[in-house]
Amino acid sequence: MTAIAQDATGAQESGIRGYLKVLKTPGMPTWALSVVCQRLPIAMSPLALVYLGHATSGSYAFGALLAGAFAFGEAFAAGVMGRRFDRKPAGPELRLVLGVQSGALLLLGVPTTISAGALPIWMLTVLAVVAGAVASGAHGGLRALLIRSVPASAHQAALSLEGTTTTLLWAVGPALVGLLAVLAGPTWPIVFTAVVAGLGILAAGALRDPGPVAAADGSADGVRVWRLSWPAMFQEGAVMICLGAAYTGLPPLLEAVDSDANLAGPVLAAFAVAGIIGGLVYGGRRWPGAYRIQSVVLGLAITVAIAVAAVSPTAGIIITLVILAGLAETPALTARAAGLQEMLPEPVWATGFSGLYAAAGIGFGVAGIITASLLEPAGARGALLACVALAVLAIVISGIVEARMARAPKRSPGPRPDHLGSAIRTPRQLTRT
Repeated sequence: MTAIAQDATGAQESGIRGYLKVLKTPGMPTWALSVVCQRLPIAMSPLALVYLGHATSGSYAFGALLAGAFAFGEAFAAGVMGRRFDRKPAGPELRLVLGVQSGALLLLGVPTTISAGALPIWMLTVLAVVAGAVASGAHGGLRALLIRSVPASAHQAALSLEGTTTTLLWAVGPALVGLLAVLAGPTWPIVFTAVVAGLGILAAGALRDPGPVAAADGSADGVRVWRLSWPAMFQEGAVMICLGAAYTGLPPLLEAVDSDANLAGPVLAAFAVAGIIGGLVYGGRRWPGAYRIQSVVLGLAITVAIAVAAVSPTAGIIITLVILAGLAETPALTARAAGLQEMLPEPVWATGFSGLYAAAGIGFGVAGIITASLLEPAGARGALLACVALAVLAIVISGIVEARMARAPKRSPGPRPDHLGSAIRTPRQLTRT
């Protein structure tokens, strides 16, 4: 029998002790392997699908369409698929969804590897949607499993480690796609993603998860997840709008200051490394204020850095500010996830986390649309500032609403804690057999 209790102060372990608690938790190696097998294909798929689409049709535009279809499937299925992880143990559910995803990715890559144009365009598009949609809830499901497994005092450290791992995989994924495309051909990266997802089926079989535990106080009954969590989703989307603006707007911005657009690649790699460092620093100590306040402050810091970079006259200043924004990116997303976890009862954690995942994808896509629409009429500076303005609006509105939600009196009687304040303030004992 394992018991996980949250104390009345919600004190989090600081420094290396928090990370050691996470690493010593039984089942963590298997969880980490499952995360790699689930998220590396996601990180590789956008660029891999661009190469696949070009190999199939001779058009990079079709490759972009496939990548967009994959992201569309992820964003709009994440909430529904995440709910499945709230109802069932993570192991069997992860085996199922990774099996279907691996099959869809194999059908995308293998026929084209044998003969270009072997599958019609519509079928490739449908397979891309399926591959993105079917495993989209696994992101929130694995995060919920992590929080259920580690001691409550190590939740912040756990979420920081998870966030930095995801950032690392997103840094490695595109580089791995490029290497495979050069060494083996443009269709092999998508086949490799299918193999990695397939290995995840084996890892999922060893996951230690008896399934979500119903809250003893009935606090999950009738929880309106989306009504409670939409401010968090707005903030998640806002941070990803800034990230998407950096990815899509940095090359033309560097050109606008008479610098080499090819510098964008190394700069974005440094951005990812900065995110890893920032995430580890954030998770290694306790910070003042509620998680919801921290996420607002960090999100606004990112918008300021990107906005100043957009109007800066030299490449050196632009590069420095973009890297500084990277330092705050992973902490902002970690704080947002920690705040949402406090707000929702355990039986809907995976649903809430999957909603954050969907919001992140939508935010990144919105940045791409804005940048593409405004590059010609307004230039790179105008496009980036438009993205920043939208992100600031989303952060401010959601922050005000969430603050009001935190101050609002509870309508229903009973021991339901108000989790929108700072750290967890009400004891809650979850016992798992």
